[in-house]
Amino acid sequence: MVFLLQGSFGQSNFDFSDERVLERLKKDIYTLADERMEGREAGTPGERLAAEYIANQMLEAGLKPIFNESYFQEVPFPGAFVEGPDNFLVIDGVTYTFNEDFFALPNTGNAVVNAPAVFAGFGLEGVEGIDNYGGLGSVAGRVVVLDYYSPEGLNERLDITTREALAQKIELAVKKGAAGIILVNTLSWQSDPRISLGMEVPREGIPVVFGTERVRDVLLAKADVEVLLSTELERPMYTGYNVAGYWDNGAPTTVIIGGHYDHLGYGGSGSRSPGEHALHPGADDNASGTAGVLEAARYLVQSDLKKHNYIFIAFTAEEKGLIGSRYFADSEAYDMGKVNYMFNFDMLGRLTDNKLSLIGTGTTPIWEAAIDHVAPGHFNIRKSPGGLGGSDHTAFYLKNIPVLFFFTGIHDDYHRPGDTPDKVNYQGTLEIMKFTYDLMRELETEDRLAFTPTQSSDTRRRRTEGVTLGLMPDHVYTGEGLKIQAVMDDRPAQKAGIANGDVIIRINDDEVSEIQTYMRALGNLKGGSKAMITVKRGEEVMTFQVQL
Repeated sequence: MVFLLQGSFGQSNFDFSDERVLERLKKDIYTLADERMEGREAGTPGERLAAEYIANQMLEAGLKPIFNESYFQEVPFPGAFVEGPDNFLVIDGVTYTFNEDFFALPNTGNAVVNAPAVFAGFGLEGVEGIDNYGGLGSVAGRVVVLDYYSPEGLNERLDITTREALAQKIELAVKKGAAGIILVNTLSWQSDPRISLGMEVPREGIPVVFGTERVRDVLLAKADVEVLLSTELERPMYTGYNVAGYWDNGAPTTVIIGGHYDHLGYGGSGSRSPGEHALHPGADDNASGTAGVLEAARYLVQSDLKKHNYIFIAFTAEEKGLIGSRYFADSEAYDMGKVNYMFNFDMLGRLTDNKLSLIGTGTTPIWEAAIDHVAPGHFNIRKSPGGLGGSDHTAFYLKNIPVLFFFTGIHDDYHRPGDTPDKVNYQGTLEIMKFTYDLMRELETEDRLAFTPTQSSDTRRRRTEGVTLGLMPDHVYTGEGLKIQAVMDDRPAQKAGIANGDVIIRINDDEVSEIQTYMRALGNLKGGSKAMITVKRGEEVMTFQVQL
């Protein structure tokens, strides 16, 4: 991929009057949130256009490229599952059309089955006296045909969703030895479901499809029809781009100021407007933080703050699982041992009632006093000590680097098409930037900051219900099992001896093949009980008893 930088290398002189800073913040945010950027989804042309714009701003500020004379670092990452070439269905010698007569479900395996079919109704057993498997004998090795829906009113009485009920009946059929599953709709008052491969569900080892009316009728017309069924999903790899520039003050230590610039494109996974294909501009999340990174670069290269060198970086694929920041921190692009501290700007644009969250205040002893000394009197600052969380500072905390995450909070437009640049509080963003400069000036009198591990995790995407082991998954890992990026201190996994880099392959009797089977196994646990967690550590398989 060739990027075309339009400026010429050399530091520009910037006016830092409030009026000019506000103009630049607006220009950066409106540009990054423009429809030409197509929502800046990682791995898309829109993201690459945004990357080019960011690099041009770094060039204009006088920053030097950091990646072998380039501002760009290629970041590979796996995409969502898509249809492969081997999807076909033949019933009693008649071939049916993929994506017309039948659809692969997102939990289907890459597998082929040739076996007789058996209809098991709603696929229920021992629920309100219903036993759809009674009298069928063994269904092992057969293609089990199930109704996609439940009897009218059952899910409401059981207080479960259609999706949860579907997962339960599929899981039961798999346990009974089904070699394949074909879901159909026998209820006249129900519409056929919309099938999306983007749904996050556990994948099975057998074909799982939905059959339309034509398929349903032939399967229910007579017993023991012969079915040949194949399904295949593929997971393509994509490339995003971290964008970074360097300012060298000849100092022994370096400060990193970063924020992600990617967003959700036109929606899909992660959107809070499910099913709506619409531009998600991401003005606050996180054009605002990216604009903050760029404005900090303009300011610091002209300031008298010379105690550290500076890296200014816009991360890719944060919305895919904090991928870009971890890739940079783990790479050899820069020696993390030279980094004194890291500021993460993520969603600076909706300051309301002067409420600002600072996350990571426990990662060095100096943060609390320094913040209190320079914070504007009208700011209402919420401090959270934890260094682990749902944004890009996490990768640097895991390198024993003090971090501070600046965040103005969730709002109704978060991850929706309504996150537009006209709703950004530009004056509030300006005041946050001034505060960060004052905080950095306060730190100029300090030697290298001491790192302090924290006991808790703070994240705007925290799970609020159910059992947790206290770990962060590695979203880039594509092997079998769930690889652990980080275990949190003083939480069940860490207390049991599970470590960073372990790969969970089993929880009690439940096999774990990826994150969704992990979540399903986790859902079977109860608080206060004990669980046996089996992991691979290198080539060694180890089992730990975890107190929940």
